[in-house]
Amino acid sequence: MPKSHTHMHQHLQMPHSRVELHTLARELAFEQVTIIGNASGNWQPATTGTTFIFNGTQWNEKSNQNNQIVNIANGGFAESKYAFVVQGHPQNDLLTQALTQVAIELTPQLGCWPSSGLTTIVLMQQLSQHVQVQRMSLFPSLARPNDLPPEDHLPCMVHNWLGERRIAQTFATALDWPEFTLSPVFLVNLTTTDKERGSQTSQVINSGNPFDLLARLQEANPSADVPHSAKHMQLDWLIALAHTPIDIWLQFADLKQVINAEALFFNHMPESKPSYWYLMDTQASQYLDAIRHSLAYCWQTLSTKQNGTTLTPSLIVNS
Repeated sequence: MPKSHTHMHQHLQMPHSRVELHTLARELAFEQVTIIGNASGNWQPATTGTTFIFNGTQWNEKSNQNNQIVNIANGGFAESKYAFVVQGHPQNDLLTQALTQVAIELTPQLGCWPSSGLTTIVLMQQLSQHVQVQRMSLFPSLARPNDLPPEDHLPCMVHNWLGERRIAQTFATALDWPEFTLSPVFLVNLTTTDKERGSQTSQVINSGNPFDLLARLQEANPSADVPHSAKHMQLDWLIALAHTPIDIWLQFADLKQVINAEALFFNHMPESKPSYWYLMDTQASQYLDAIRHSLAYCWQTLSTKQNGTTLTPSLIVNS
């Protein structure tokens, strides 16, 4: 069985019959949907409506038998030939087909296969009258743990999380989703040495444009063999960017620059395509969340200032 993300991308090449989502919405008649992500924290199935969980998420107490709990699994994770496996709903097959359709149509907007969480949210905000999302911010950490083997990638690295938040931003305010909204400050624990190094390097960036450094990172194409001197210099850039105040990011940010930066923080096929070295480096990866937080906050701030069609994705799967 191929890796989960490889398995999912295979479905982009397959023919799929379309589901008319408006018709499906009338047939399923969801009034209340609760979507539970896999982040930490306790949770309980909703007392009304349908609760969606992912890959067999567990909860502490037995649920009320009247509650409908639907499990959505990544097809590769579930060792299935299908892109998704849905369990617990009378219309499992239709939901599987609809999820696959949504994921395929989101892929070109992201440059990779979407997460099951975003796919489910995009589908349910079209099928249900009320959607609540818990334990999910579409912002899993890219900081590699010390015990992760150097050759192994973080599972979340295969998704474009900045792009997922960009898409979700278009409808997040219409959902009950408090965890989605970011604060302007990202609290990160850095060593004293790193703070001093970042402070020294950030003196250069504080009077300039942080997006210039991101562009320079992007000019250094992903490679499995990066010279030590180049890594040292780029690590300084990452430290500086992680320490750059949000007001400076906002001063220079525009929507195009934020979208362009998304490609720096994921690799949808790490087994066959080289990754940016810092995605696979334990030390360097500790600074990525702070940088992504600033970029995501820039998008959040800029998008609220826009109106009309400027930020409407071209393919939010309307039927």
